Formats: sequence, structure tokens, C-alpha cells
Amino acid sequence: MLRSNRFGRLACCVAVTMVAPQAHARSPDTLLQPTTIKDWRAAGMDGTGCFWSPRRNGPILFAAAGRTAVTKVAGRVVVLAPAPEARELFPFTHDAWTSDRLTIRVMDSAVVRAMGEETVTTDAMLIVTTGAKVRRMRGSLICGS
Repeated sequence: MLRSNRFGRLACCVAVTMVAPQAHARSPDTLLQPTTIKDWRAAGMDGTGCFWSPRRNGPILFAAAGRTAVTKVAGRVVVLAPAPEARELFPFTHDAWTSDRLTIRVMDSAVVRAMGEETVTTDAMLIVTTGAKVRRMRGSLICGS
């Protein structure tokens, strides 16, 4: 899913991030902001993994590959590591992630909504915890190579 193509870009995710500018607006209760290929690259992400979006062809608010996950909060890239209790979500990634002040749990429905040659899309909820505040966000989880 997050594999580089011959142009040095993360191929499957490029089309997903090219949406209308208004699609990148955050709702007031959403902490996470859209991420970009530049953010993923800065975190050293490449290879098989998953990304989460609040809607089909919407902004990518969370991406995970291997033992690294990335999101953006208040304009800053946040790199997360698997939480101690994390279980395998998809080969090469996990269902729970943590950083200093942020925890993200991926609740995958396992109901397949779309399937491509190398990807699968399911309904999934992100449970985002910062301090005592918990946000639940419904959207799509796209996993593959």
C-alpha cells in the first residue's frame, strides 16, 4: 500500500490525497489533520500497511506501515509506535498505536467494502485518545501493498 513507484512516490496513496481543497477541512471535533506523502517519508514509512480516511477518496488522517504510524495534530507530524497491547491488524501493522500524548486504536469491522488487486477496503473506527478526551471517528481502512 505504501510502496514507492518508479517516480519515488507512494503509488496507491497519491490519487487518494488529490481531492478538492474543501475536503481537507477538519470538523471541529476532529483532532487529526490530513497527512501527505512528505509526512510519511519523513517518518521513514514505506511498504505494506494501512491508511484511514473519514470517507471514500477523502484525506488520509492516519497511516501505518510496519512498526511506524503517522498522523498530524496541530500542523505537526506525530510518529506513533505500536502500543504494548497491540495486536496484528493486517500483516505488517497493528491495531493500537501510541506516542507521548496520543493513542490511536483501529477498530476494523472486517466487512469488505472494496477489493483491488493488492488492496482491501473495510469500514473502521479510529478511537483517538488525548489525555482524558476520547474521540470516535468512523471511516474507511484501506490496507495492502
